[in-house]
Amino acid sequence: MKKIFFILIILLAFVLRFYKLGQVPPSISWDEAAVGYNAWTIIHWGKDEWGKTLPLVFKSFEDYKHPVHIYLTAPFIAVFGLNEFGVRSSSAFFGVLNVVVIFFLARKIFKSELAGYLASFFLAVSPYNIHFSRFNHELNFALFFLMLGCYLILRGVDKKNYLIILGFASLGLDLLTYHSAKIVAPTIMLLISLLYFKDLVKVKKYFLPGLMSFFFFVSLMFIQPELLGGARFKQTSSPEERTLQAVTEKYFKHFTYDYLFVTGDKNPRLSAQTGEFYKVDIVFLAVGVLVLLWGIIKGRKDNLIILAWALLAPVPAAVTSEAPHAARAMFMTGSWHLIAALGALTVINLVRSKYLKIFMVTLIVVVLFVSLFKFLKYYFDEYARGYAIDWQYGMKDVVSYVKDNPNYYKVYMDKIRQQPYIFYLFYLKTPLPELLRTVKYEESEARSYNTVRSFSKYQFGGWDPIESYPGYGIVYVVTPSYYSGLRFGYRFNLDKLVKYPNRTDAFYIVSGDEQ
Repeated sequence: MKKIFFILIILLAFVLRFYKLGQVPPSISWDEAAVGYNAWTIIHWGKDEWGKTLPLVFKSFEDYKHPVHIYLTAPFIAVFGLNEFGVRSSSAFFGVLNVVVIFFLARKIFKSELAGYLASFFLAVSPYNIHFSRFNHELNFALFFLMLGCYLILRGVDKKNYLIILGFASLGLDLLTYHSAKIVAPTIMLLISLLYFKDLVKVKKYFLPGLMSFFFFVSLMFIQPELLGGARFKQTSSPEERTLQAVTEKYFKHFTYDYLFVTGDKNPRLSAQTGEFYKVDIVFLAVGVLVLLWGIIKGRKDNLIILAWALLAPVPAAVTSEAPHAARAMFMTGSWHLIAALGALTVINLVRSKYLKIFMVTLIVVVLFVSLFKFLKYYFDEYARGYAIDWQYGMKDVVSYVKDNPNYYKVYMDKIRQQPYIFYLFYLKTPLPELLRTVKYEESEARSYNTVRSFSKYQFGGWDPIESYPGYGIVYVVTPSYYSGLRFGYRFNLDKLVKYPNRTDAFYIVSGDEQ
């Protein structure tokens, strides 16, 4: 019977993450398009969009992407194709895997099977994790390897076997998933090593190779310095923002009521704007923190691991300019869901009667389902319509029109939406040899917003849109602000008007009649 409950939780997690995956959020972002296209070129040519063979770091725009989620996305692209579902399915899949892994981790740490079920359920219905599971982001990959590493080491200590090696390797691999992991994963590795040092020394034949595997991944970051994140750190913060006072203020912003339970991250791509947790979670989180601290006082070493993980999570966001930041504070997922599960378990155990316990579990599930239902109703309707512009909505329609009208020998597109070229590569499935043969890169200061000036017959920026002149076989794609100011607007034909889901104008596709 218990196995049925676990299966139901996994099925629920699967549905919440895969239902309308290609449609909500309403469009892929430029980062998703970059991940998808580079995964696709790796599959077919073994190279990234810059022509580098099996790179350890992926140059993306004026930034560098970690390799793990791109290489793990490649098999999904191979199966489902280069499309919205294909590029997002890897993140959704690992979102489901995390619901599985957190069960075993919670059961191991809290010595309770019910705690495992509760942790799985809390993560399965979490608005924080649902959202990050529905677009391609590093969060679920990083969370997976952190939780898996912790579980395997702790399990390996009990069994005195090779799982210790796999656990350290998993924490090492986590370093190559996202910059935040470089702060959290080594600290957790060091803490576990210290807390269980006596036990680990007794199995040196597994402990030492485990450490070697972890430091192997550390060495890769020095072989490929871009993985260290120094350039990204400078991009995302200033010296004034790195003072102790500034960092402290930004750190505690991640624990405000407004961020956690009302609005979440103010960037609509990183949050559904509803809070990272449900309001009902307040009770379980509060009780969980108290019980966790009490367990530490009583000598529960595993509780200290969870507390360190939970408190470290916002640090990567606190040292950068934007705070609170749901992506950089990604490890608040998992850790705080474990704490909420501990709180719920404590509340349930306050009653002795078996039937009262069943009633309490049922009540918790029902209340969370009510919160989930309200979130989903908003997420699949109001959020999907209202924040489409933040997801670069309309680029698929633009590229589809151009693709369906091959008679145009020159396509001009303004660059106001940033990195438009990557959407053309993604939706046209442009062969890598063709891209490398024809590409011209942006050389101006606007490079970080428009890396590619042109490839093949497509040009992105580099001309004055207001002065666009109709010519035979030429089509222009412009945003409303440029369209309204076209000097020769009266001589253009409006071939297609792309609208956002809320019916406001997104792009104007225009051409002229001159032969």
